[in-house]
Amino acid sequence: MQQWFNNLRRQEQLMLLFGSFVVLAYLLFVVILAPMSASVTRLEQQNKQAVESLVAVKELAKEYNALQKSGAGKSGSKQNLARLIDTTVKASGLTMNRFQPSSSGDVQVRFENAVFNDVIAWIGALENDHGVLVKDLSISNGAATGLVNVSVRLRQGG
Repeated sequence: MQQWFNNLRRQEQLMLLFGSFVVLAYLLFVVILAPMSASVTRLEQQNKQAVESLVAVKELAKEYNALQKSGAGKSGSKQNLARLIDTTVKASGLTMNRFQPSSSGDVQVRFENAVFNDVIAWIGALENDHGVLVKDLSISNGAATGLVNVSVRLRQGG
């Protein structure tokens, strides 16, 4: 092989060496550099997706912590539902006409001739601030305009 190479003219030898270098460089690119470049691109995309997921998780964690601090997570305190209802009814200025707990953990509360807005605000506070669930709600007209008779069945949220 070396003798054959040496028998070639100087110009042919240079062209053969240059061609061999080009083929070797092409093979190096195709076999090593191109797959590595594709791998780097794929890893960069995965890294970008992981960063986006991390940002989303951090935002959700902030929202969760804010909700816990605002009181939406207070249902985890497992305050006695009867005591909670009694305390919140007094704080809202309402008067219960009937309070009936059941064996399933539900509590039925009845208001007669109560101010509609006060009752709705009380129910909203129970749901939003204490995690209490409204199972049934019945509202009918009261003795005067703006007054209602309300029967509501509540359950501790969970």
